[in-house]
Amino acid sequence: MILGVISDTHGNLPMMLAAADALTRQHGAELILHLGDDYADALALRDAGFPVRMVPGLWCPEYRNPRIPNLIAATFEGVTMAFCHADQDLQGPARQAAIIAMGHTHTAEIRRVGRTVFFNPGHLKAAVHRGRPASYGLIQIDADRVILRIYGLDGRPRMEETFVKSDLGAP
Repeated sequence: MILGVISDTHGNLPMMLAAADALTRQHGAELILHLGDDYADALALRDAGFPVRMVPGLWCPEYRNPRIPNLIAATFEGVTMAFCHADQDLQGPARQAAIIAMGHTHTAEIRRVGRTVFFNPGHLKAAVHRGRPASYGLIQIDADRVILRIYGLDGRPRMEETFVKSDLGAP
């Protein structure tokens, strides 16, 4: 399974749609995870025909709507995942997920802590924001491994890490 991951689009619909198009057409993403800021952008992504699961960001009115989850936990190809906008949203058993995808900081990152990998795809707010270039992410789950990549707007990988599936998540 291949998951596209985007975050912190902040109303930049052209950049977000270009990244979603690259994720699905060039990289084969079957589902896009939108990690917030702005929830309206994620709805626009869905309305454009992209398969998407979404959580709101801290500044979205939907963040305070109890019917809209700020945290989603799911299992893809045997890999437990939690995705949310910010660390404060990460609660309970979701903290033990194999992969935790979050945005908010606008900083692209792949970082392993114990048996959990924290994955932040960066931002799509502008070509450069807070001195950081725009980026998006990809999670590829194979039979025995998980590959995480961060891509720049040019479609070239900036970061890549590979993990053995059996080494991730709660023991």
